[in-house]
Amino acid sequence: MTGFKSNNFVIKLAETEAELQEIFKLRYEELLLCYNKENTNDTGLFIDEYDRICDHLIAIDLENNVIAGTYRLVRKAHILNIGKFITELEFDISKIKDYEILELGRAVVRNEYRNGSVIALLWQGIVQYVVTNNIRFMFGTASFHGVSPLEYKHALSSIYYKHLTPIKFRAKAINYTVELKQLSLEELDLKRAKKEMPPLIKGYINLGASFGEGGFLDYDFNSLDVFTLIDIQTVNQRYLDKFMK
Repeated sequence: MTGFKSNNFVIKLAETEAELQEIFKLRYEELLLCYNKENTNDTGLFIDEYDRICDHLIAIDLENNVIAGTYRLVRKAHILNIGKFITELEFDISKIKDYEILELGRAVVRNEYRNGSVIALLWQGIVQYVVTNNIRFMFGTASFHGVSPLEYKHALSSIYYKHLTPIKFRAKAINYTVELKQLSLEELDLKRAKKEMPPLIKGYINLGASFGEGGFLDYDFNSLDVFTLIDIQTVNQRYLDKFMK
């Protein structure tokens, strides 16, 4: 992808070691510790084996010379040696692996930029990347804070009743699983469901995303993860156009 400039922001793929180190530090401070303050390490970086082989989309604030937000982008070509996506540690994604797919992960926006504009710019970059690489499906996990499903019983049940992926493409949680169907349809309160949902999951639903079967309890990260799938052929184009503006 070529990247682009919008006002005082540049959206592009990370190219330098300095940019990568800033990404890993940003993730550590505003993603990893946000979910689990005890999950510290001596490096002050949040990095794993995928980070040196994949692409990292970044939004740079030129005025302040900082990375305001980032997404990790992993394609099948990136994992030839590893053999699997990190999502496969939590979910069986075998039903989509024969397609051109893109794993979205490690999404984080610096706290002072969380007004919606930076995430919108990042999504413009993602769309450019998807078109460039002829992607059919975008996927990954989205997280609820903590490992108590009852705190999100309306949100999880809403996902179960209204937003499951068609069975042909549906992923399924493996190990440490939790049922999404926490309530009966009669008990479900959609207003409470909306309040319980993190902003990222709301945004994915508005884009037309669907979700896999079951949730995964990530005790190390202190999160309840749900598998998220965006099919380019069924994406909510009107919302995407509005979001990108």
